[in-house]
Amino acid sequence: MIAKINQSNETLALHLTKAFGTMWICYAFMVYGVLPAFAVFHPYQESFLYWSNWVQLWSLPLILVGTNILGRDAEKRSQLDHEKLAKSYEEQQRTYKQVIAMLTKQEEMMTAMLQQDKVLEAQNIVLAEQTEVLAEQTDILKKGSSD
Repeated sequence: MIAKINQSNETLALHLTKAFGTMWICYAFMVYGVLPAFAVFHPYQESFLYWSNWVQLWSLPLILVGTNILGRDAEKRSQLDHEKLAKSYEEQQRTYKQVIAMLTKQEEMMTAMLQQDKVLEAQNIVLAEQTEVLAEQTDILKKGSSD
């Protein structure tokens, strides 16, 4: 029951604070402030003063309550935003670690491929030398068989 009353009070305070903080209310108070300047309203100056004081007395606490409620809501939103950003940061860290692991693995594979390439180059040199030796032996055999 009390929670429902508090919720109703907060809802009313929020709506009144939002309505009170509009330019239309500003215009209304500007008009209200100018009215006593007209001769027609001179006999009512005390009433104007009374009602302007009354509005000030209830509007100040209303604005404070509404501002506190709006601030509390903004704090909740900022907490949610913080939690979302922290989660996003953690996901980015995991992704970063995965990318680093993949790059490390890729570097290891490329290093192994470079080593294989060096081995193949050495084998090519050996094969080229053997080809030369075989070519020389073939030439020698051809010369020997033609004699």
